[in-house]
Amino acid sequence: LSSGINAEYGGAGRHTFAVAKHFPNSTFTAFDIDAEQIEKNKIKCLELGLKNVTFLVADFCAMPQEWNGRFDYLMIYDCMHDLPHPAQAMAGLKRVLKDNALLTMMDINTTSDRPTQTKDSISAVLYNISLHHCMSVSLANGGVGLGACWGVELAVSMLKEAGWAENEIKVIKEQMHAIYVLTKGNGLQ
Repeated sequence: LSSGINAEYGGAGRHTFAVAKHFPNSTFTAFDIDAEQIEKNKIKCLELGLKNVTFLVADFCAMPQEWNGRFDYLMIYDCMHDLPHPAQAMAGLKRVLKDNALLTMMDINTTSDRPTQTKDSISAVLYNISLHHCMSVSLANGGVGLGACWGVELAVSMLKEAGWAENEIKVIKEQMHAIYVLTKGNGLQ
């Protein structure tokens, strides 16, 4: 990022401002299906004087073909489980990466084993948020409604089904988040 790469930020892009400011040699494309939020972000970008960020209305589940092989690095934070069709998005993410590129996807650290997950004291909060936001967003758009408690095991399984090889997937588990580090080719080495 310091030397300058072409990066993509999926989701409304609220973190893009700090990253773009810190890495002025890199260019960032942030996208979301929420046109109103994208317009707000464009205004804020102008106010901050950032010239290395582009905000676009686009869909994770149907990324434009002209993005094929375009990005060195993709960042996705806490939104894959909200998507209507996350399996399509996972395949598309690999498609838009250059041959030697990196993707980091942060999501909620839960297990796909429901009996085990429900024993975790935070589960009541996560399931409540998931029911009233995450699943609703997905289902309202004709999606599968995974929700925040989809679990690391299901996420890894879906990544593999979307074309990511086991040696391209690394999961770092923290208390609240699972960070998926996905490499295409040699990553950014």
